[in-house]
Amino acid sequence: MQVMMAMTRFLADNLSPDSVPSHIGTDRDLLVQRMTGKDPYAELKHKSNQMALELLPDLQRLVEELGDEQARFRRAALVAAAANAIEFDVSGREFDLEELRDILARVEHDLAIDEVDAFRELCQNSHEVLYLMDNAGEVVLDMVLISEIRKLGPRVIAYVKGGPVLNDATMEDALEVGLDRYADEVRNTGAAAIGVNLERNSQEFREALFSAELIVAKGMGNYESMTEFDPPCPIVHILRTKCEPVARHVGVPRNKNVVLIRRPAV
Repeated sequence: MQVMMAMTRFLADNLSPDSVPSHIGTDRDLLVQRMTGKDPYAELKHKSNQMALELLPDLQRLVEELGDEQARFRRAALVAAAANAIEFDVSGREFDLEELRDILARVEHDLAIDEVDAFRELCQNSHEVLYLMDNAGEVVLDMVLISEIRKLGPRVIAYVKGGPVLNDATMEDALEVGLDRYADEVRNTGAAAIGVNLERNSQEFREALFSAELIVAKGMGNYESMTEFDPPCPIVHILRTKCEPVARHVGVPRNKNVVLIRRPAV
């Protein structure tokens, strides 16, 4: 009851038509953490990480079975997009290889914006890629794509959140799943904040963001927050349109997969 009362006061003081959903969500989650004294998503994130790690060998085989480099990159991008189609937190959930193939086929079918080939070309012409991670569990599927990006030449710097917020991946999650063995470096954004929050993120992260050659941004939180400012370089958004406002903004129906490149204004 105390949390609910504090939450309604917070929303009354801060919610407006101009509010950024990811920023409101951050403050809401941190308020709950302060009042309860714990991270309510800690156990869920651990379970998600472990379940995703069980899938990793099969997902790697699904990519590596393709001889063509372009086809491998495309399938790896679909694997990253599929992260939102798999419920990592369902206890006891098991997948076989054929079910994973079906999931990837559905991801391909629901790919409403497909800029995968242009994404690959950008990677080929970049020296370094900033990869902004989303949720725990999903990180493991992103590692498949990170491997394919690195084969094209660029270094990959993976960024996780600077502290627990919702079920977003932190450095603890990154080390648990071995992200540091796939990316060239793993850093944090300097803030427990959903998406990109320039008022809270560290100076180091802001400098890296605005000097980047190419950014890969996973999930709706990154999309919601990064569309609040002009892209400093090409930004590849990989997400599923889980809610109507984001779907409308992207320009596709709800529950579609998107690989969308936002580019700086000429």
